[in-house]
Amino acid sequence: MKLICDGLDLSDAVLKVSKALSVKSANPVLEGIKITAKGDSLTLLATDMELTIEKKIKADVLMEGETVVVGKYFVEFAKKLEKEQVELCRLYDGQLQIKYSDSESELQVFPAENFPKIEKEEEVNYFEISQADFKSVVERTVFACSSDDSRPILKGCLFEIKDGELTSVALDGFRMAVVKKQVDASGDMKVVIPARALQEIIRLLDKDENKLKVILQKNTLFVQVENTTLISRLIEGEFVKYNHILPTNFSNIVTVNKQALLTSIERASIVVRNDRYNVVKMDIKEDGMNVLAKSEIGTVNENIPVNLSGKDISIAFNGKYLAEYLKISGEEFINLNLNSAIDPCVITSVGNDGFLYLLLPVRINA
Repeated sequence: MKLICDGLDLSDAVLKVSKALSVKSANPVLEGIKITAKGDSLTLLATDMELTIEKKIKADVLMEGETVVVGKYFVEFAKKLEKEQVELCRLYDGQLQIKYSDSESELQVFPAENFPKIEKEEEVNYFEISQADFKSVVERTVFACSSDDSRPILKGCLFEIKDGELTSVALDGFRMAVVKKQVDASGDMKVVIPARALQEIIRLLDKDENKLKVILQKNTLFVQVENTTLISRLIEGEFVKYNHILPTNFSNIVTVNKQALLTSIERASIVVRNDRYNVVKMDIKEDGMNVLAKSEIGTVNENIPVNLSGKDISIAFNGKYLAEYLKISGEEFINLNLNSAIDPCVITSVGNDGFLYLLLPVRINA
């Protein structure tokens, strides 16, 4: 194998695929990046058997072939070659020779035949959506996924498509995010996509109207963006019946300016950031909302104008969880839909943007 490629292209490709590198694997070859020189391109591929990322770049291929180079060292090396023209050559003594400027270096390699075969799915079940819309759907849900290994089904987002409408749901036991969006789909489908895979996909996307095709099989997600391909295992199991969690009627509706509430919550969270539940209390009356946070560090006590439909109510939330929603809500005004100090709060925008957020209150002493 022998090829010449642009150092910037190589560095970009290596950094992209390295997101799928296995760390301290029982199989050392999974800690490597497979490089394949064929035709007029160089293909780089990494996998940890849960997530696979493949990237193609242009190259002047002098001799076709393939090998697997130790990933973490290749990543560090490629970062330093962005301004160089790079020649890669697999030597007969089991090394990858890297030539640049008037210098050359060598890195350890593994036999390519030891690298696992990656099967690409057929386009049976799929949906298409603009890159901007997909990015918005993921950003508005993935933050609410659980990181708890004891409930792996909650470490991903439910993607359910019915009659051309996509519903994406994420929850972690304390809050839940739900987004709805129209898509072009091959049919109805229901899968749970790992949060990690979704986060890697949106890093590849532009916020534009170019269409993205997402292929979903029983166990696999397949996405291609330009010359980058991402393949991920789906999470198997039954997702929580989220519709059973959502209240349908509310006795209190509080309309508030989103930015005013966010800045107040962020200031309040400063003094309770070391508390386990980051408790911020809200006393809501017809003439306004009082935001209160107290700890050994200090006290924040602020007032925000609101419109209240219903009775006065006092309720407390984890400030961090509330702020995370407010940061990604795109609307100027939001509604806090409430029943009591112990019932879930459902937050929606005043404009119907298909996004709702359920947040459980924190119980406090009166």
